[in-house]
Parts: sequence; structure tokens; C-alpha cells
Amino acid sequence: MSSAVLLPIYIIIFVALIYFVGIRPQQRRRREVEELSRSLRPGDEIVTTSGMYGIVSELEDGGTLILQVAEDVDIRIAQGAVARKVSPESGTGADEPAAE
Repeated sequence: MSSAVLLPIYIIIFVALIYFVGIRPQQRRRREVEELSRSLRPGDEIVTTSGMYGIVSELEDGGTLILQVAEDVDIRIAQGAVARKVSPESGTGADEPAAE
């Protein structure tokens, strides 16, 4: 085959590879983060992206929440800083299996 025929095929393969390896997983992760942010309620135990555990005390307008990290210690964080909810029955992350 001539290089004039192969070049468009290589370009199509390259674009498809970029889509399936780069763009599509990012879109899926963004949807998961948005879903987690919408599902937060007061009383949920969460882990922030920095690794801090706490209980959601209050949801505020503007994408922030109040997180109780110890008794009488509340901090304000951005909802986007929430990494995951902590499973109440196992004490581990909801996406991690419980250790037995």
C-alpha cells in the first residue's frame, strides 16, 4: 500500500486511541465526581482528596460544605475536594473491599 493511503488510516487510529485512552476515562471520572457531589447529605462520612476523614455537618450554597473532623472542630471545604464516601458498615472506602 502506498503511504498516501496509510496516512489517513494512521490518523484515524491515533485519534481513536487518544479518545479511548485519554478523553473517555476523564469524562467518566468527572461524571462520578459530580454524582458523588450531588449525593452528599449531612451525616455522611467522607474522605477528602487530602486524606482527611470527617462527617458532613452542613451543605452550603456555592459548592462548599462544613466538615466535622473532631468533636467541636468544624472546617469548611469545597465539595470538589471530596474523594469518596466512607462505607458505614465496613469503615473503609465504599470502593474498597472490607478487610476480614
